[in-house]
Amino acid sequence: MAGPDASDELPEFGEGHYWETHYEKAAEEGENLYDWLVGWTELRWLLEPLMGFDTRRAVLHLGSGNSPLPEDMYDAGYHHQTAVDISEVVTKQMSERNQASRPEIQWRAADCRNMAEICSESFPLVVDKSTLDAFFCNDQHALAIAEFIKEAFRVTSVGGAFISVSMHRPPAVLPWLQHHAFRWTVQAVPIDKPRPESSGRPGRCHCHAYICGNKRRTAASLEKHWLRLAHRVREHPDSDLSGSDFDASSDSDSQDGEAEL
Repeated sequence: MAGPDASDELPEFGEGHYWETHYEKAAEEGENLYDWLVGWTELRWLLEPLMGFDTRRAVLHLGSGNSPLPEDMYDAGYHHQTAVDISEVVTKQMSERNQASRPEIQWRAADCRNMAEICSESFPLVVDKSTLDAFFCNDQHALAIAEFIKEAFRVTSVGGAFISVSMHRPPAVLPWLQHHAFRWTVQAVPIDKPRPESSGRPGRCHCHAYICGNKRRTAASLEKHWLRLAHRVREHPDSDLSGSDFDASSDSDSQDGEAEL
């Protein structure tokens, strides 16, 4: 089963119900694993330095699906992993698949926009591989993206990192990640690899890894700037933060208080 390219129409990728149906069909067609964009081979040189090459550190995967990335990281020695996906079908499949061979990976069915069961600042490394891309396809994408990034920021420990691997280019992504509410330091790293022959599309797959460092206390940043962003995305849930009306640099430091979406 082939995955989509950046140029494809993806009208339902931002909806949870789509993924439940997708993974049910994938299982019927014999698809056990599928790697969106890039995998451990392409990302290892980025991920291991972010973890200080310390295999004891905990890793959280957001929207893990049936990607082999958690398995490959486990086999490389990183056993303390939690993989979250909105699809109960794929979470159950991956849990059963790895129960005997990789028992320390925890597979949880949850919405990455509201992970109440995940403690704040509990993961030194949080990984998103194309889940942000899915939220760009949501009918209310501004609201969906803001909720997703807020949760990613909340669960990343101080001194830790959130890495988002996306087919979207920096002008579309950076205004979100660099918003005052999150106080991340952000680096965009281009990545490409040859497309598999089975994709039917010659050439290379281009994407970016957005590496976000969390150097300040989560609560302080959210309390100071979240209220205004939350108001904006509620009022304009399908708007583009990179547009003039949503320029992150225009947020005033005088805005106080916290709003829960």
